[in-house]
Amino acid sequence: MSFQCPVCDSDYQKPIPETCLVCGWDLQFHVSIPEGLKQDKKCLDWAKQTWKRLQNVDISQEKTSSKSKKRLTIADILPRLETLENQLQQASLERQNLQNLLEWILHYLETLNPELLVNLTSPSHPDVDPNLNSTFPLSEIGIDYNSLIELLANGDWKTADKYTWELILYIAEREAEKWLRPEDIEQFPCTDLNTLNWLWEYYSQGLFSLTSQWQIFYDLEGDYTKFCDQVGWCRGESWLYYEELNFTLNAPPGHLPIISWRKRACYGVGNATPNENLSLIFSRLSTCSKPFRA
Repeated sequence: MSFQCPVCDSDYQKPIPETCLVCGWDLQFHVSIPEGLKQDKKCLDWAKQTWKRLQNVDISQEKTSSKSKKRLTIADILPRLETLENQLQQASLERQNLQNLLEWILHYLETLNPELLVNLTSPSHPDVDPNLNSTFPLSEIGIDYNSLIELLANGDWKTADKYTWELILYIAEREAEKWLRPEDIEQFPCTDLNTLNWLWEYYSQGLFSLTSQWQIFYDLEGDYTKFCDQVGWCRGESWLYYEELNFTLNAPPGHLPIISWRKRACYGVGNATPNENLSLIFSRLSTCSKPFRA
């Protein structure tokens, strides 16, 4: 015969424990006392009500604890999601940079030897050393061009132009003087000149580069006045100052970069005129790269 706890209604079979295993009520008291004496209503009712209240409190606390845990879990996840998003963005940027550098390498190889480019881009090329570990863009003297790449990729043309001039002075070891001698231009490292030229050409989609300036200068038969008018370095009969230049993609082709002058288009840099500097730069570019005309 079963026995039921008068407080929590838990069922028990004989032998009945001394106290309820669920609520802790004294079960022996109710088992041993005759039926008529078990109805201490006030005590029993109080015990039942207290038990129910305790049950409700436990359930409420459990729900509150569960909600709190969920809130904490979300709060923990959000920073991790932000970190993951940043990592994905960085990976995307690095992938784009790698793609840009690969295209630069192919362009550079084409200027050196078109046949070599065909061989290297074939499905299999047994002569390529898989352990080669070169740093691109290329530099003969170990220049890191990543800062310039970032400026050009972000379309910060003015800062990129100033930084390009700083790189040129550094490469030529003329930082203190802040201008180039003819021999500095004539001996400028070909690889670095091609790198600077290509980076400008690539990120401006052909609008800005030494090559585009060279093409215009060639078409105008070396007439510097006409050249300045066409690339936007003068306005009417007024030669522009550096700060008056158009550092946007709305500028005329060949408007940037500025190497043959720095303060005003009619003033050269150092002892040479801007026309002389420009001619020297294009002569060096011609020596360092494949001519753009047959």
